[in-house]
Amino acid sequence: MLMAGAPLPDTRAILPRPAASDDRSWPALTGQKAIDRFKIYCSYMTIQGEAPDQGRPNHSCSGGRTVVPSSDYLKSLVDIEAGRISPEIFIDEDIYRLELDRVFGRNWLFLAHDSMIPKPGDFFSTYMGGDPVVVARQPDGSVRAFLNACRHRGMRVCRAESGNTKSFFCTYHGWAYDTAGNLINVPNLSDAYKDRLSLKDNGLIPVARIESYKGLIFGNFDATAPSLEEHLGDLKYYIDGWVDQVDGGIEVLPGVVRWTINANWKLAAEQFAGDTYHAPTSHASSLLSFGPPFEGKDGAHVAFREGHGESFLFKRHTRFSEDPLSLYNDAKLEAAKARVGDRAEFVANFTAFPAFSGLPGSSNIRVWHPKGPNKFEIWSFTVVDKNAPPEAKKAMQVSASFTEGPAGVVETDDGENWGLIGAILEQGHQARKMRWNYQMGDYPATGHEEFPGAYRDSFFGEAGHRAFYRRWLEFMTSEEWPVLTQEERDAFNKPGA
Repeated sequence: MLMAGAPLPDTRAILPRPAASDDRSWPALTGQKAIDRFKIYCSYMTIQGEAPDQGRPNHSCSGGRTVVPSSDYLKSLVDIEAGRISPEIFIDEDIYRLELDRVFGRNWLFLAHDSMIPKPGDFFSTYMGGDPVVVARQPDGSVRAFLNACRHRGMRVCRAESGNTKSFFCTYHGWAYDTAGNLINVPNLSDAYKDRLSLKDNGLIPVARIESYKGLIFGNFDATAPSLEEHLGDLKYYIDGWVDQVDGGIEVLPGVVRWTINANWKLAAEQFAGDTYHAPTSHASSLLSFGPPFEGKDGAHVAFREGHGESFLFKRHTRFSEDPLSLYNDAKLEAAKARVGDRAEFVANFTAFPAFSGLPGSSNIRVWHPKGPNKFEIWSFTVVDKNAPPEAKKAMQVSASFTEGPAGVVETDDGENWGLIGAILEQGHQARKMRWNYQMGDYPATGHEEFPGAYRDSFFGEAGHRAFYRRWLEFMTSEEWPVLTQEERDAFNKPGA
């Protein structure tokens, strides 16, 4: 804000400069023009002078200051009530940096499954937002996670994808840590530090919260965040319908498939939150091989106030062969229905806000790891029934690769769509001025006595998308975790609302 009596700003210091060849046409603005230009700039940016180590992204400004898109600017880009969203949120560097802090720095992020680290000393290397982390099973059976960055110079202390170890070793200067992240050895400690270095104070930076649900392990850097189960909310009911179908639950098969898409991570996350509308067009050729075309009445979609979304077909497609997977699914169906009801037949996809998605019908879960405003990595895991026979597990793995692998008949369509959108936004100018349409399914929730959440009785809809971006905006414009009340959840789910 400009205070009375304050000097007018020299806009040359705060606005992008033109090319050098045009430098002579870059006069300082004074008077009312300077004030008007300054107001325009401030509607986009808020300058905060926080220290870099306080959890805010340090970029775009010199002197340790942070340039953060203002709440008013972000709200102008995301209009949930109108169902209109600016593509700027998928390409802007400053918005992306703020996401790393306020979305990925405060949310529950998927780390691993219990079956991936079953024994003490087992570990798995992954990411939380842009930060590398290591997840490790402790001698007492608990799980801890910490930044994969040495406290001396920030070098990785674990350069393996997974394995079993008693310690982690920095190959730069030799500092070593145990599997709980405690610093246990420093080369030449007495000579180099004269015994003045505290091992206790130089352990690896821990992930503040580790919690699991049905074997799915999540981490959160925010110690003040509500519990994982509170965050998952009614989505737990649908996860239960997947993992509780048989005794023993699920397990993740060894190996992670990774590939990169030049697009924004939210494009993938939103699609799995309920975008089945794209399937008859994008996947037309591949869907013909799975069975008859489906219609909106063949399924439903559900939105959740926590930002999650799910859609599902009510029943599996007709099968055409006696393959091991079909035979296994047929054999377990009645027992599964006795355990979880109609959910046993769902062909579903979901996103748990912000970046964990699943395709239970394709034996697949995945994480969308951001690598920049216009790049993300897909990490895909094959999930099977733990007690299934080996031939059924192998069939599930083949099915997941055939449909949802990087060269899968379905996945290649999605990757092409996301990549082409990313190219348009990265190279274009007019395209970034658009307002994308998110109005599908913008009618009151119809509700269902059995299925919780804001249930709508059509397979096609974008209620899950709007819930996703409503929650995204709340995190992006809040200094603290935006707590939801039960009254807010009930009002969101109420039929007719």
